[in-house]
Amino acid sequence: MQIHNLRELVEFNDNKFSPRVLMNRPGYRLVLLNLRRGQAIPEHATKEMVTVYAISGHITFYEAQSPFELRAGEVLFIEGGVPHALEAHEDSTVLVVAAGGSTPVANSELDLREIPRIQRHPLVFARFDALGVGESFELVNDHDPIPLHRQMGAMRPGQAEWSYLDRGPEVFRIRVARIAPPSGLAEPALSTPESLLEIQR
Repeated sequence: MQIHNLRELVEFNDNKFSPRVLMNRPGYRLVLLNLRRGQAIPEHATKEMVTVYAISGHITFYEAQSPFELRAGEVLFIEGGVPHALEAHEDSTVLVVAAGGSTPVANSELDLREIPRIQRHPLVFARFDALGVGESFELVNDHDPIPLHRQMGAMRPGQAEWSYLDRGPEVFRIRVARIAPPSGLAEPALSTPESLLEIQR
């Protein structure tokens, strides 16, 4: 059992929105978001159904570009896989529950050998961001992706475990596992609409 006093967790950051991950289990995540007036969360999607409960303030929630006003005491639900975003019109605190798909995603393979090089890193980040804690995928490549490993360490610090299964020389296989929840809004590998919309955290 876990108990949280939400009033004690309200803490705003003037530079960026302040998320507090209260629970992260396969199939269930509970996050408290504290946003200053004018702060926003860009469009993204989750594989689970999402419940958004406004504890205080006033936000606009965008479901695939359609706006919905959400004020203190109101709650909304959105199906998994639907792109959404939000913007705070005043200092606001929001409780977000992402639930569903309680069976962990089976370990899967991402073979980059036939993928154009310019698309590889965004594709790997999108697959990683779709993982729940404890989930993983197998990365297959035609060379040792050392720059990708460094980039993931810099952009997802403390979140990924990188384990070599086969070190070539012709085929490299790496198990990429999520070992910690996001520490905030993850920075996309490349700020393209394609890489953002593929994120299924």
